[in-house]
Amino acid sequence: MSESGQTTEMNLFALTLLRDRLLPELLQDDESEIIYWAGKALARDVDLTGVMALETFFMDAGFGFLTLTSKKPTEQVWRLDGPVVSTRFDENNHASFALEAGFLAQQTQQQLGTGAEAQWEANKQTVVITVMTENPGTLQP
Repeated sequence: MSESGQTTEMNLFALTLLRDRLLPELLQDDESEIIYWAGKALARDVDLTGVMALETFFMDAGFGFLTLTSKKPTEQVWRLDGPVVSTRFDENNHASFALEAGFLAQQTQQQLGTGAEAQWEANKQTVVITVMTENPGTLQP
C-alpha cells in the first residue's frame, strides 16, 4: 500500500473513532444538539464566500464531497457524499452529520445575512442537508 493510501486510511479510522464512537458515548442523548451547535460555532471562525468555497472547505476538512443540488428563495438542498461519508456509514449506520449541518447553516447565515437552520437526512451512502433561511437570499457561485 502506498504511503498516501495508509494516511487516508489512518485519517478515516481516526475520524470514525472520534466522531462515531467516542463522541456518541460521551454525549449520549444530547449528541445531535451539541454537535450541531459545535458546527455552528466552528463556522463562525471560518470566513468563506460562495458555494465553491463551501465545497472546497468540506473537502479540505474531511467532511466529504458537498454539492448544492437545488435552491429556492428560502431553502437550499445539499448532497454530501464520497469516501469519507461511505466509510462512516460502513463503520456506523447511525453516523451523525449534525456537525456538517450546523456548519452549513451558520455559513449560510453569515453569507446571506439572515437567520438559517439546517436538518440532515441519511439516504444509503449519501447525506442530504436542507438549509432553511428566514429571508430570501442567494449564495454566490
